Amino acid sequence: MQNLITGLVMLFLTVSLYIVYLHKDRLKLKKALKKGSRNFLQNSIRIFAIFVIIGILQNFLSKESVGNFLLKFSGIKGILAGTITGAIMMAPVATGYPISSYLLENGATISLVSSFLASWVMIGIVSISLEIKNLGKRFTIARNLFAFISIIIIALLMEVLL
Repeated sequence: MQNLITGLVMLFLTVSLYIVYLHKDRLKLKKALKKGSRNFLQNSIRIFAIFVIIGILQNFLSKESVGNFLLKFSGIKGILAGTITGAIMMAPVATGYPISSYLLENGATISLVSSFLASWVMIGIVSISLEIKNLGKRFTIARNLFAFISIIIIALLMEVLL
């Protein structure tokens, strides 16, 4: 329900801005509509591909299969495996909680679970092409590199603190 309300508010704001442009400058409105529709078409193809990949991952990878794979690792290998696996898994972060619970119940280290959840949120391998297109290659690489380093530090700290 919250997503619907947010979507409606964004739609209302967008339509309002187009109405303002309609009264101020029709030429700018025409340019904005052209550019907006072109960006919409380009991004919708990428977003569709991302959703297809997410659907495939969600249907073919159960929490047990992901959990059993990750339970094979510990120490720094566990942190790296958790980070890479979390970065590949793309879905709302709440869907990662059952997997994390399964991992903890079956003896995974805190650092592995922390790295898995943090990378799920902070690194998006599946959506990297969309990020590069919108934010630039340099920014995307720097952000993901800093996120990767941060995740390893967070995982090590979580292991020490908990």
